[in-house]
Parts: sequence; structure tokens; C-alpha cells
Amino acid sequence: MSEIKIHRSVKNPNVAQFMHFFEDSECVYILLELCHNQSLNELLKRRKRLHELEVKCYTLQIIQALKYLHSHRIIHRDLKLGNLFLNDKMSIKLGDFGLATKLDFEGEKKRTICGTPNYIAPEVLEGRAGHSYEVDIWSLGVIIYTLIIGKPPFETTDVKATYRRIKMNQYSFPDHVPISDEARDLISRILTGDPTARPTLDQILMHPFMTNCQIPKLLPQSLLACPPSGQYIRQFMPQGMGYQSATSLPRSLPNQQDALRQ
Repeated sequence: MSEIKIHRSVKNPNVAQFMHFFEDSECVYILLELCHNQSLNELLKRRKRLHELEVKCYTLQIIQALKYLHSHRIIHRDLKLGNLFLNDKMSIKLGDFGLATKLDFEGEKKRTICGTPNYIAPEVLEGRAGHSYEVDIWSLGVIIYTLIIGKPPFETTDVKATYRRIKMNQYSFPDHVPISDEARDLISRILTGDPTARPTLDQILMHPFMTNCQIPKLLPQSLLACPPSGQYIRQFMPQGMGYQSATSLPRSLPNQQDALRQ
């Protein structure tokens, strides 16, 4: 019931609106606003990778949701592609507060080991020192990497191996995937093992990755299936920033069933 208590108290444009709940003898059912365009997880399955302009737009909306939650002493603790839904206007709606927690006071540390393997922060796995808002920032870094590269940075076929890579901060940027210096720098700053060394949400907003071009408020629904055109990109990105052209991004094929592990 903690999930219901937290979620129903949240009112933000980038958080899925809590509508109602009911229960029977076996289950509790939660009704949220309808998000017509599924989640970023399904989007990435279709598109394989996103253009950095799209990633900036989604990152901005995720940060707006997190700033609201953190200002109300709420840590989401399960930030991942599958919990980031898209409504009919292609706006991000953060959902699934099943692992969320509310701090009783500023500076409190939580010690419950929880999260989704590919997105979980190292301090959660270590457990001893506890964790706080920085776990959501870590997960945001994983999301940015995943959307640009096409798969999570620490992913392996074995959960224990994934946890070892997270604890040892073992990840790399593949040579065959184009990525800007700004994106690489921001991801590297976020995915640091020391939570106190990670940038704050406001610092991420001021990073060159987020400030070196105009970010669209919303994206067209055509991007659910196809990469943005060069003409669309040039509306927002200065000339000379075409390191990641639309033609360099993979196009999804009909009925492809490649699954991205979460």
C-alpha cells in the first residue's frame, strides 16, 4: 500500500496520473492514466537506437519528474525504460512506484536492496552506507547510455556478472556507435561509483549535452517508427553537429522481435 500512498500524492505533468485503486481477496489493482504510445522500452525495441536530440528531449522530461519527486523527499528507485511511458502527445510519464520510498528527513539513508539489475546503483548493491536520491541519477545515466548506444552499459547474460560490472564500474563505449563528446562526458560523470561525485539534476541541466542546442518540447509521433530526418534535426541543432545523422541510425524492420533485456 506504500506504492498507492506515494503515487496518489504525486501531481506532476511528467508522472503518470494516479486515477483509482480497488482490491479483491487476492490482488490490489491500480488504475493510471492511459499512455497510448507504450514506453521507451518498446520504442527502443523498434528503433534500436535514438538520435541524441531525442535523448535530450526525454532526458529533460525525466529530470523534471525527478526534480519534483526529490523536492517531496521521494526516491523512485526503479527508474528504467519500461517505467517511462509515452502519452498521445509523446510526453514522458513516469510510472510504477512499487519500489519508491519517502525519506522521513533530509539526509536519511535507505538500505533496502531493490531495483532492476541493469539500472541499479552500486551503493544499493553494497548496502552498508545506504542510499538516497543519487540512485535515481545513476539510473538516469544508464537510460541516457541505453537510448544512445542501444543496450544498457553493464548488461550481461548473468545477473551476478552484471552486478560485478556495476560494482567495478566496468563499461565502455562501442566504437561502431556514433556518440558526441558531450554525451560521453555526461554519461561518464553520472556513472561514477561515488554517489557524492555524481552531478545533481540541476548540474545535468547545465551540462553542454543539454545546453548546446535547442531542445524540442515534444517530439512528433512519426519518431515512434522512424529516425528523425536531417531537416528536422537541423531545426534544433547547430550546423556541424551532424555527428549522428538520421541515416546512421538503424531503422526497425516489420515484425522484428529482438528483445532488449531490462
